[in-house]
Amino acid sequence: MGHWYVVRTRAGKQKKATVELNDNGITVYCPMMRRETRHFQSKKWLMKECPLFTGYLFAYLRISDFGTLREMRNVTSVLADAGGTPIPVAGNIVEDMRDAQERGDFDVLRPPVRRLRVGDTVQVKGGPLSGHYASVTNVKGKRAIKAFVEMFGSLREVEIGLESIRRVA
Repeated sequence: MGHWYVVRTRAGKQKKATVELNDNGITVYCPMMRRETRHFQSKKWLMKECPLFTGYLFAYLRISDFGTLREMRNVTSVLADAGGTPIPVAGNIVEDMRDAQERGDFDVLRPPVRRLRVGDTVQVKGGPLSGHYASVTNVKGKRAIKAFVEMFGSLREVEIGLESIRRVA
């Protein structure tokens, strides 16, 4: 019977180490995250998948597998205590990480763009009108809106920055 252990890989060789471990019959889990970045020239949004822990992965090892690890090219060591004894990782931790990855908990994605339209209701969350509700009358580009706000017993049209409002469903 085996346990999960944290395995350190050579720099930039996590994928090769995963293949190498799998080829030797060792079960491997490398937690991944998705990251959205903007290309510096084309300004297009790109989705990249990268390791959550750079240079580390989880391997389900039996006692007989430790000798095999020494012969592997892309594996450098197993996480151990001060005495050199490998530290096992509880199986539920690895399962919890898999579940979190499937839910997208590790992903760094840009927020979805929600366009405001005339007639939408927003709440002012900053400034002197904080807490007031407003009805959008005009969208001023990507930085501000004009909206009717009730104050002093009448409706007044004011310009509010987008960073100071939140959409109300």
